[in-house]
Amino acid sequence: MKKLIIVLAAIIATQTSFAQQKIGYLNSTEILQSMTEYKTMSEAIEKKKGEYSKMMENMYAEYDKKTKELQADPNMAKPMQDMKVQELKDLEKRMTDFQQKAQGDLQAYAAEISKPLQAKYQNAVKEIAKEQGYSYILDLAANSVVYYPETGGDISVAVKTKLGANLTPAPKPMPRPAGK
Repeated sequence: MKKLIIVLAAIIATQTSFAQQKIGYLNSTEILQSMTEYKTMSEAIEKKKGEYSKMMENMYAEYDKKTKELQADPNMAKPMQDMKVQELKDLEKRMTDFQQKAQGDLQAYAAEISKPLQAKYQNAVKEIAKEQGYSYILDLAANSVVYYPETGGDISVAVKTKLGANLTPAPKPMPRPAGK
């Protein structure tokens, strides 16, 4: 009987402490996209992506040129033909290696230049949470929340205001057609 009373007291104490916690939610994607620094960061990433695309286009042009050279002379000596085919295979490998390296470099570049933006966002969320007395802030963009209240608790506007960001909602992406 004494153990039952202790367990009940512990349950009641736990429920009371949970009832006093204030939980808020936000959409980090919407907030980050509304920040002025986001546009600058996106433009820098697109510029770098364009540079890599240009390099890749040059490699494709070289590949096309070598392919046409090989096809242009059907009477080419076998050793010369083998050498040209090997050149094409080597170029294909260089192209594949370049694509993989460029993709990795682009991801690392994006992660590096987004650090100040992320830090500013994190600091604003912490300040708002402390100012408004929230115990927890849930991020809806992380898809880790299955239920959240329809009203109250959304601090997205407060964080945007704190950051001096655009208060109009970001456009929602078009849904992809099924099977693509």
